[in-house]
Amino acid sequence: MIRKEVFFLDTNIILKWVYRKVLNESKSTEDFIKSLGREQCVVLDINLSEFVTIILDSYTIFSTVVYNNLRVDWDNLSIKEKLQVLENIRKNFDSLYENVSSLYSSQIPPSGIRQALAKSFFINMYNRIANWSFEEIKRHLVLKDKTDDLIDYINLEKEKISQSCTILTLSNLLIDMGKSLIINQLVDEGIRKFLSRLKQNKFNKTPSRKDQLIFKAIIFLLYTNQYYKIVLITDDDDFKRIHNEVLNHLNDIIHGKADPRGEYKEYAKEIYNILTSRFSIKN
Repeated sequence: MIRKEVFFLDTNIILKWVYRKVLNESKSTEDFIKSLGREQCVVLDINLSEFVTIILDSYTIFSTVVYNNLRVDWDNLSIKEKLQVLENIRKNFDSLYENVSSLYSSQIPPSGIRQALAKSFFINMYNRIANWSFEEIKRHLVLKDKTDDLIDYINLEKEKISQSCTILTLSNLLIDMGKSLIINQLVDEGIRKFLSRLKQNKFNKTPSRKDQLIFKAIIFLLYTNQYYKIVLITDDDDFKRIHNEVLNHLNDIIHGKADPRGEYKEYAKEIYNILTSRFSIKN
């Protein structure tokens, strides 16, 4: 095992890196990633999938905003008149976004990142839309060409990420993770305690299933010595709260509060040591 730190990027960090200018972020994340070797920068495929979903969500709302606000006589308008229609959309984009996003509220969560991306899609395609016929707009924003355009765009973005970072496929780990029954059980117990307390205190925001899976995958990778030390780069406080809760539960097992017979004491010690000496979370 190479005694070297590796850095796992959470989804929001990937977005702030790839869409730094769109989100008006500083260069610090981009510069940090550039300073790493490709083997030191790791992106889990589950995070990459979430990244793609956010792009798809943003494009869906952007295309709906445009399509819903075109004039029915679009093909008979002059270029000047078409630009005026698009300029009205641009000026009112934020309120139009809110109206459309409410229609998708059961499928697409509210998100400033999605709104910023949707707006950037509109600005980047402004001139193309002005020169398209109504049928071309329909094909590219609603029908088959939309899918083709998005596939090409997403593949390009994923290629940029894979050039700088190693993409780690989580599905390849799931079978092996399932064999580590005791490890999974002890970590799950800590997470369940945390979720139960959140529910009792009526917190609306709870760690997603993906966040829980990512946390367990990182522990498994360290427990099986596939990495010596992992640093999770994230701006999501849920990971820190899960981390602290699992440590508290493991500490209760070690001191006999949660495991009076001491059957799992040694396992708890091992995981506790991993979480305190070989794993850290940084913003």
